[in-house]
Amino acid sequence: MRAGRLRYRATLLALGDQLQVVEAWRHAIARDAAALAEAWARVPPRDSGQRAGWSWARPADHNGYRVIWQLARIADAGAGVRHRDTDRYGAEWRYSEQLPPYRPGTQPLRLRVNGVRYVARAVPPVYFQLGRDLRSRPTQPRDQSTGVRYGSSSAQDIYRDLPWNRARPTDAWPTGITYPDYDGPVIIIEPPAEPDILETYMIANSVSVVVLPEGTPLDVADLRLRLDIDSFSWAFSCSLLGATSLALVRPDADGPKTLLVTMNGWTWRVIVEKYSRTAQFPAERYSISGAGRTQYLAAPYAPLRSAVNALDINARQVMDDQLLNTGFTIEWDVDGLGPPDWTIPAGALTYQDQTPMQIIARVAESVGAVVRPSRDSDQLEILQRYRDPPWLWSETVVDRIIAGEVITDLSSEWSPQPKWNSVYVSGTTHGVAVDVRRAGTAGDQPAPDVFDDLITATPAARARGICELSKGGDQELVSVTIPLFPVGGSAPGLVLPAHLVEVREPVETWRGLCLGVEIAATGTGASRVSQVLSIERHHMEGA
Repeated sequence: MRAGRLRYRATLLALGDQLQVVEAWRHAIARDAAALAEAWARVPPRDSGQRAGWSWARPADHNGYRVIWQLARIADAGAGVRHRDTDRYGAEWRYSEQLPPYRPGTQPLRLRVNGVRYVARAVPPVYFQLGRDLRSRPTQPRDQSTGVRYGSSSAQDIYRDLPWNRARPTDAWPTGITYPDYDGPVIIIEPPAEPDILETYMIANSVSVVVLPEGTPLDVADLRLRLDIDSFSWAFSCSLLGATSLALVRPDADGPKTLLVTMNGWTWRVIVEKYSRTAQFPAERYSISGAGRTQYLAAPYAPLRSAVNALDINARQVMDDQLLNTGFTIEWDVDGLGPPDWTIPAGALTYQDQTPMQIIARVAESVGAVVRPSRDSDQLEILQRYRDPPWLWSETVVDRIIAGEVITDLSSEWSPQPKWNSVYVSGTTHGVAVDVRRAGTAGDQPAPDVFDDLITATPAARARGICELSKGGDQELVSVTIPLFPVGGSAPGLVLPAHLVEVREPVETWRGLCLGVEIAATGTGASRVSQVLSIERHHMEGA
């Protein structure tokens, strides 16, 4: 006990038969606490040598004695029923259409019952009917439905995502709504075909040139066809392989020879105007050149004419008169996307010593239009040079779409022009004077004045003014080389002058006016056919 703690002593007193325990309390005697104190702060180690050391548990069941029960044993494997082959997509199996295991007449049939041969002794004999063979019956589904698994869709053409911009009018189709304040025609613009985006484009090029009307084929190389927006006839040139081909294209008493050129299904009818021969030992070289059949309307084939209109006449009638008895026709969409038709007063149209094509081109140019010849027919198409002004190109429907994946070569040249916003258009002795101004501008940057004898009506003056204003502004002349896809193949096919095209490059998408095209079939045999486009691109708001 600690020092200072009370102690007691027990004294036994004998009182008769009773034993009484008397406890007398007194003060405890101080002792040396340090000497008698028991060290209990730390428990000394005991049996350290006999303690059990913990270690990794040992498996109770020894590998040699444990019972394998994780995987059940295969029982009665031989007695199981084997699944028949599954025919999931075949025709339905019918019992009545199957053959029996034995066909009478093919071989003898013997029946054994309990190992003893069976012989029919009853009269009449017993007849047996064999069922169908069920061993070839497949397992087929019944009432099967198609389950569609759906999840997160994969992203396609991520690099073509475009930020939000001004909306474009998309309701170009008739809606059936009657507009009470408009009784004019409804112009339907067909949207262009979307090009196919592929990793690899395989084109089996086909090039042929034959002489008409016999259809005699020619051996040619380096075939080229060209047309620009200000030309009224296709230009043609190629090299001939051998003097035999040259003899077939020489002109005769009937005039120049006509050739039918076919490239990937696109056809042209051209006339041979010139040929050349170069001899250098030990080889000779022959080449020919020509133009489309519309060249017959120009010099030196068409006669020169001089006249003055004595009566009021429409511009369309002027062109029809020039093509009278020539076999050629005019296609002019007056009520649609073509230039307007207007009345030319008597005495306003005069010409002297001009060919029919010169007169037609003059009438078209007076309203800012162009003459585009047909490839394989005797037809002329009158089109506006700018179907829509460049500042509205982002809202109009294009004629062709060119994907960046099919562009094999691209180059450009910067060609800025003054930024005109107004122009004064007027006739001379007859007609009207109109100040054409771009809407939304002050008209403070006028273009050079335009005077033309055939500006005799306001619609004609307006169309000419829009054409002149569209020629201004910052421009870029872009040269794009793409393959000539076959007829009916992938877009864009053949691109012609006056087509409004949309070029989808990997970094940007822009629009421009096609000013010219050159189709080239280089080499011999399996030629490489491509078309080089000259495109006028405007850098302005809305283009």
